[in-house]
Amino acid sequence: MTERLAAAAHCVPALQPYVPGLRSAFAALTTCDAGPPAQRIHGDLHLGQVLRAGREWFVIDFEGERPGRSPNGAAPLPRAGHPPDAALLRLRRPAAPPWRPQWARRCREAYCAGYAARAGWDPRKKHGLLRAYETDRAVYEVLYEARHRPDWLPVPMAAIERLAVKGD
Repeated sequence: MTERLAAAAHCVPALQPYVPGLRSAFAALTTCDAGPPAQRIHGDLHLGQVLRAGREWFVIDFEGERPGRSPNGAAPLPRAGHPPDAALLRLRRPAAPPWRPQWARRCREAYCAGYAARAGWDPRKKHGLLRAYETDRAVYEVLYEARHRPDWLPVPMAAIERLAVKGD
């Protein structure tokens, strides 16, 4: 995580002032307990990758995120050990300022509550673990948006500011 942060900050100078605060999210992993059992995750699951038919939902993308592709093109296995898929916590929605933080908080709370009800453990009770993985995801999104959709960069940068400064 810290290596990914350093690489992203090198490529996206706007990230550099937040690096110390973001590193603190990763450093907290050394003092928190292990959390839930390891599980494979998608890594990039969002509503654009599901279909709804009647009352049922179907996942249509099983590849997930592939940023760790090796030089020979072989894709790694999906990451393991994460709490709920941090991509779903990161509500990526382009919006003109002001961003609606109350809406994002309600969505995040509903997702975590639903996850807790089904998984048998509450990710909100593992604040350090959840913050670290959400921070790692936001760092990934900053780099992605800077490279592919610079107009959307303010969306993950708002999360970076929240995660680095407030530690939420």
